[in-house]
Amino acid sequence: MKTNILICGLFLLLISCNTQQPKDKSALEETNEDSVAVQPDSSGNNASSGVIWKHSFNQQKEVFEMIQMRPVDNDTLTGEALEKIINSAWPKVQINFTGTSNDTAYLSIPDSEALTQQMGSAGAESFMISTTWSFTELKGIRYVAFDFIYGDHAMPGVYSRTSWKQNLNH
Repeated sequence: MKTNILICGLFLLLISCNTQQPKDKSALEETNEDSVAVQPDSSGNNASSGVIWKHSFNQQKEVFEMIQMRPVDNDTLTGEALEKIINSAWPKVQINFTGTSNDTAYLSIPDSEALTQQMGSAGAESFMISTTWSFTELKGIRYVAFDFIYGDHAMPGVYSRTSWKQNLNH
């Protein structure tokens, strides 16, 4: 008898947690994309802020993967433009593009507390991967050197697209 009550209670709990009403699709379709206020997700990332690459979990495949959100023209793309894109996408983690040398782009994060202490390991990894993949879109750039005060969830250093190969399905 207790088992039946427990099963019924769990069933009711599941149903009550999944009763969110869908938003009015017609109102959403009428909204101009440029006028939508972009809200950061739990890691501090603005999903639709012009990002080039997004680090995302594919629930069907049960793996993390990189998704190219939009194409770029490598001939006209600049480090300054990428700095603006990243800073818009990650308002809690502001980067400074300090230049390039050979095949490396150099970035500094003057205030790294949000990255290293507040976003958690998954959020910090998502920031590091998506920023690295974005800056390696620059012509001739294969590495990104991050300079910031290390913390629990992120470490400064030089990264490439293969730095997280074991964690990505790409």
